[in-house]
Amino acid sequence: MKTKKILIISIFVISALLFTASMSVKKTGTPKNIRSSKVVSPFSSNINVLSSFSKISEKPRKLIYGYLPYWNITKIEYLQLDKLTDIAYFGLYLNEYGDFMTTTIGEDGTTIIEPAYNNWKNSDELNLLITHCKENNVRFALTIIAHDDASNDEFLNCRECWDNLVKNLRIELDRKGIRDVNLNFEHAEGTKEGIDKKFSEFTKYLNDELDKIYGNSYVVVSAFGDSATQNRVSSDLENLSRAADGIFIMAYDYHQPTSEEIGPVSPIEGPGIDIKETINDFLTKVPPNKIILGVPYYGYNWLVEDESQYSKRKDGSDENGYSQSQSYEDILGTILELNPVLKWNEEGKSPYFTYVSPETGQLRTTYYENAKSLKYKYDIVNEYNLGGVGMWALGYDGGYTELWNLLYDYFIK
Repeated sequence: MKTKKILIISIFVISALLFTASMSVKKTGTPKNIRSSKVVSPFSSNINVLSSFSKISEKPRKLIYGYLPYWNITKIEYLQLDKLTDIAYFGLYLNEYGDFMTTTIGEDGTTIIEPAYNNWKNSDELNLLITHCKENNVRFALTIIAHDDASNDEFLNCRECWDNLVKNLRIELDRKGIRDVNLNFEHAEGTKEGIDKKFSEFTKYLNDELDKIYGNSYVVVSAFGDSATQNRVSSDLENLSRAADGIFIMAYDYHQPTSEEIGPVSPIEGPGIDIKETINDFLTKVPPNKIILGVPYYGYNWLVEDESQYSKRKDGSDENGYSQSQSYEDILGTILELNPVLKWNEEGKSPYFTYVSPETGQLRTTYYENAKSLKYKYDIVNEYNLGGVGMWALGYDGGYTELWNLLYDYFIK
């Protein structure tokens, strides 16, 4: 009788704990801007956020590589590690000497700690994420960011600066107990002749040095979608693909806030360069298993002249507003609030909608990606047997889970 009573009490306690845990997951999984569940549900039947300490039993068949920008540290709770193979923290900014930038100029003109560096050094949430990644065999990389044209050229032409970077990089990797790196070198315009070859040489040098230190580091470089045909820092693709372990194609920004005409951010087909053309160009120079197709978890919201799908963009002003980028989470917030007619660009395989801004009374059009449009990109990954898929950026979907579910359906299920 006593044994039976203990068993009943134990069952009650376990049930209470399970109920409390499920309520905790529901609380953390709900984005603040959800007003109704008509459009999408913020919950998933197979959700696996960081509050779950269970080990991952299934792993993706392809690489699933997500950038985590420093400004999305507050979104870490929404990440589902069972849908990822790699996370790249974005990142630490590089100067021309091979040092990481630790300070910058704030909006008031004073010197402040560089925000990305500050989060890297001091974020408890980031440290916890790295721990969870190690426990679940998700690689965690540090992104080296180099976005100043003159500094990039000076660094790539300075052999001693490469040595200095390795020294500085090793300190940062060892402090976090990681060994993987992402190189995000971006020139605003085309590069000078020979810079692409310098970048390939630097990538090989860095990868070789890290392998000597850590045994088997994983080095991924990012590349513009037009790198195979234009003069970019990443255009020496034959050598770059041998030097790097993976090439993350930034297959987005085919239309931008400054474009004369609006259109899909990441079109499958359509006027001008598109995803299919990009992939075919890369495949002439890069083995398919080294290609990671990067997709956008964001869209662009334009001030437009009319409701046509390729409308002319209007110049913005303080009074009328400006064209701008928006995260997937923010775009769904607009849809839920204004209930616009959702349209489909058949060429680009991309959703969009037009509405009148309640604040300015101006006509605006938003192009974005959703589960339907991303299916076409994931089909390409499987059709061409590419190495995997990546996203810019983790956290942009907030607590919505349909994009995670899609990754599961395509690459795990």
